[in-house]
Amino acid sequence: MQTEQDLEKLVHTHTAALLRYCTGLLGSEADAQDAVQQTFIKAWQNRHTLRRDGTDNERAWLYRIAYRTALDMLRAARRAAAYPTPEPLEQDPGISEELRSALDTLKPLDRALVLERVLDGLDYKTLAQIHARPAGYLRTRYNRAKKQLAERLKEGESDDV
Repeated sequence: MQTEQDLEKLVHTHTAALLRYCTGLLGSEADAQDAVQQTFIKAWQNRHTLRRDGTDNERAWLYRIAYRTALDMLRAARRAAAYPTPEPLEQDPGISEELRSALDTLKPLDRALVLERVLDGLDYKTLAQIHARPAGYLRTRYNRAKKQLAERLKEGESDDV
């Protein structure tokens, strides 16, 4: 990405997926829009860090920036002790309020892995690029997160009975 046209192409290609991803991480579409905007600003400012040798791809590079941006936002909100309860995802009818609540109980990395694997279908190689961690470690974290999510959803069902 060397020109503004390259940036425009990235924005056009990846905005919808990054917005969905950041909304899942942050629980608020407004916060997600801010995160995505910051992601593209950081991508432009750090465009020299995108490797051209085939070991990095633009999608993984952008997801890595978006993940770190969302984490920074969560940390800042936590420090300010003003982090509200995440709003249910209104634009994604596939995520129920119960599932949203269960996702919110997961650690940010676990929540990110679930969203990346389930919503975006990212493979472990790409996840390793995004999170700068071994694919095997991320596979284990993802499987544990799935089990935690299933347990929390099961608990929610038994509470309703």
